[in-house]
Amino acid sequence: MQVAICDDNVSDRVKVGELLAQKMRKRGESLEITYFDCGEDLVDQYESGAGSYDLIFLDIYMKFMNGMEAARQIRRWDQRVALIFLTASREFAVDGYSVAASGYLIKPIEQEKLEAAVNRFFSERYPRIRQSILVVNGSSGRRIAYDDIMYIESRRMNVRIVCSHGAEHSIRKKLDEVQEELSGCRFLRCNRSYIVNMDYITDADEDFTMENGDRIPIKVREKKQIRKRYFDYIMKN
Repeated sequence: MQVAICDDNVSDRVKVGELLAQKMRKRGESLEITYFDCGEDLVDQYESGAGSYDLIFLDIYMKFMNGMEAARQIRRWDQRVALIFLTASREFAVDGYSVAASGYLIKPIEQEKLEAAVNRFFSERYPRIRQSILVVNGSSGRRIAYDDIMYIESRRMNVRIVCSHGAEHSIRKKLDEVQEELSGCRFLRCNRSYIVNMDYITDADEDFTMENGDRIPIKVREKKQIRKRYFDYIMKN
């Protein structure tokens, strides 16, 4: 799981990171934390296209750009990332609705409260474990929700996962292995090198056109059957 912790108080940043690491070890989930001491640097990362997190902890009271303003800026590029505010009071609780905050943690942060917040995050983001795929690269890994996957492409011994919000992930695995891990009827193997999420198909002609404009070829010999599977899925859903 990719997490950002943004707080101008170094001791608070470190404490949240330590408590989160303990929680993730209990869950057996991988964790990569990026620390920020100001909201501007976090927002700049999103503006440059490098920001991609599953969860962000944001201190509300920071110098210059406060956490609430940083959250508003982040929502311009990422509607899905979960935001948990760190604060000494609930003064901004109502404002949190405008940025779809996942919760508040009152300082000093307690292990029990942080674990409860993380549990809510997992139950909301991944209600069933089979509704996400675990992507592991070396010692790091993260879960990608089925809802986020637009299509999957095989590139020799690697697999490229293209997500709806623009992020891409590459793992060393065969496409056949990934196909076995996927469950549900939304994923369609349309040729030797591609699996598409039919929820993101916008046009089905000679090729599939995805929501981001990418064209995915359909296997010529099985074009009729593949197109029928897609249209059957659309009619049912």
